[in-house]
Amino acid sequence: MNPVKKLYYNWKKSALRYRIMISVIFSAFVTMAITIFMASLFSRIMEETGDSFKTNAVLDKYLSEIAEVENAMESYMRYRTFESIDKFYNYQAAAETSAELFHSNPSTIEIFQKEFIIRQLSLSFFDLSQKAIAARRANKAYDAELYFSKSMDCYSYLRKRIVELDMLCFTRNAKNYKFSKAHISTIIGHLLVALIIMLAAVVLVLYISIYNVTKPLAQISQVALRVAERDFDVPLFNTNNEDEIGNICRAFDAMIISIREYIDAIWERAMKENELREKEIEIRALYTEAHLKALQDQIKPHFLFNTLNTGAQLAMIEGADKTCYFLEQVADFLRYNIQHPGSDATIGEELGMLDNYIYIMKVRFGERYQFIKEIDESVLNIKMPNMILQPLVENCMKHGLKDITENGRIKISVRQNSDFIEISISDNGTGFDENVKKRIMEDAQKGGSGVALELTEKEKGVEDSAHVSAGLVNVISRLQLYFKYDDVFSILANDDPECGGKGTVFFIKIKKQK
Repeated sequence: MNPVKKLYYNWKKSALRYRIMISVIFSAFVTMAITIFMASLFSRIMEETGDSFKTNAVLDKYLSEIAEVENAMESYMRYRTFESIDKFYNYQAAAETSAELFHSNPSTIEIFQKEFIIRQLSLSFFDLSQKAIAARRANKAYDAELYFSKSMDCYSYLRKRIVELDMLCFTRNAKNYKFSKAHISTIIGHLLVALIIMLAAVVLVLYISIYNVTKPLAQISQVALRVAERDFDVPLFNTNNEDEIGNICRAFDAMIISIREYIDAIWERAMKENELREKEIEIRALYTEAHLKALQDQIKPHFLFNTLNTGAQLAMIEGADKTCYFLEQVADFLRYNIQHPGSDATIGEELGMLDNYIYIMKVRFGERYQFIKEIDESVLNIKMPNMILQPLVENCMKHGLKDITENGRIKISVRQNSDFIEISISDNGTGFDENVKKRIMEDAQKGGSGVALELTEKEKGVEDSAHVSAGLVNVISRLQLYFKYDDVFSILANDDPECGGKGTVFFIKIKKQK
């Protein structure tokens, strides 16, 4: 057998995971090699670019060094301090070391010739400056002045020559840099073309390998799609491949043969059950949403009439300031209700809205009621349904304290323990009739619509025309729907000694999230 054909046969016969692994490793190796080569090339290019102006940096450094020598010499000539002489010798030693890098022999090459001149001038400058220092130390004023003047002239000429060489080197380096840049751009262009070709070759090899591996899977997918579309007249694979795909094809053939007689009935029954289940979920969601919105919308017109009527009366009786503030509170209250239509809010937002309501009630009833708050501020961000607390306070005023003309007391408390967040609203009113309480809880448990419950038990002292506020049923139903457990709300007797053991407590118990 031809070696190429033998290799191809062994490749087709090998396990699927090995073929995929070899293809991925080969592609990764080629990609890594290209990346390393490109990185090394760019590193070398950056290094060459950085070396372009190295001579200018050397000249700038040397110019700074001889300037330090001149400054130290001048300082010593003027002030004759130990510090200046110490700096002079240190800077001169450094400058002499740097001067040894310049060309040491005459040359026909312009740059080398200028380096030679600079080196000779540097040696003269160092010699003259040392003689000036020595004369100054020996108190030979004339010699010191003479050598100092000569050394300054030499320094000026040396500095000029260094600047000339610096400009000459800069011009040469700029030309070299421009040439290198153009050369580098050409190299990079060629490399990018080569890189694209190599990557295309890698992608092609990888694509061919993956295609050979996935082609049978694509065939299986097409057959599976036809089966999913209830088309069971599909051709069998009848494959002889010995890899994992061949095993899947044979298993698929066996499955098609075994289920052809039964799949139509099973599929039809499953589709019907699925449709019924989806419709049931959709109906439940629509019912819950409609129920919550219906309960929420019943609150808005109930309060709007009284608050706007009170605001109109204040506008007629007194000046604009108090009326303006009152109407702002009403606007905040209505805005809160509009911004949270049937949605949730935080305990802090509910308490903020309740403050607006309490202010409105104080304007309406004066000092008839006393409002007390005990709030644990660490739980203000806990979520709850909106418009829950206001109907409870309203119920306390409308029913519990309806016969009290002074010293009415309403207490709002928010606290927590290890398992629950507890919200209570209590009054010191007449209390709650047990039969009424029972009927309210039963109606809320049944998902009551919030309509008024008429009290028919006249023999127990309940007035003929009495109606229980729709707000309580509304509140209880919404809390149970939102938190999904029944004991979230309770109506208890108020046993607080400060209230004389009278009145009612509306108690909300919210489970903490684990």
